[in-house]
Amino acid sequence: MAPTTRTDTTVLALPADCRGWLSTAGADRRYAVLEQAIPVDLQWWDDSLAEFGVPGGPLQREGVGVGRVALSRGQVFAAAADLSEPAAVWRLLWLSMAWGTGSRRRQVHRRMRAAAADLDRYARALTAAAELARTDPEKAYALLYPGNRTLIPFLGPAFFTKFLYFAGAGAPTHPSLILDSRVATALHRAGWTSLGTRGGWPAETYRRYTELLARWADECALDRRGSGADVLERWLFDHGETRRSTQ
Repeated sequence: MAPTTRTDTTVLALPADCRGWLSTAGADRRYAVLEQAIPVDLQWWDDSLAEFGVPGGPLQREGVGVGRVALSRGQVFAAAADLSEPAAVWRLLWLSMAWGTGSRRRQVHRRMRAAAADLDRYARALTAAAELARTDPEKAYALLYPGNRTLIPFLGPAFFTKFLYFAGAGAPTHPSLILDSRVATALHRAGWTSLGTRGGWPAETYRRYTELLARWADECALDRRGSGADVLERWLFDHGETRRSTQ
């Protein structure tokens, strides 16, 4: 099979359906982003963190809740207010992962076991990536995906980009965004036909993705509404579905 021609994302247009949606009440950032909540069992997470001896707990705290809760993006953002200590960085990672996995929790124990094997090194990398995520998404991504391999075993792009995203503490201008198979599928359908939908994206692809959504946000003047590119990511997620596609 001939290789897919590289899509020129600098001219890729925002899907008309998304542009139309932006004029509706559902595109308000408070509703579409900050209040988007996922059911999670925080007691399970805290029990698991204790079992594997991984820092970051307890996840159950005032402002987040106890036991089975609806964890919102806004609540995860709050955990990124101060990442000066390794424990806070780990807490943000686990909350990001809890929000991202919901009730499925596949591979979570493997990730915790892998993290426990080299806590200091991984904490340094996560701290540096969280800082870089505010200014240079490509470098932040590459730090957690050196040589197109996961730095922390079993923590691939679909999950560590959630960490990079939430490290922005909810700032609408934060440049690092979530990239997972559903977002990639929606982008593929929108015309980025060279984009694979099963993960394994190199850091350059992540840069092109964040630059694309930043351009679309600028074209739609989302900053005038106090909004940002993550509203577009939410639309893409809702309009993508996990399926195999040509790389």
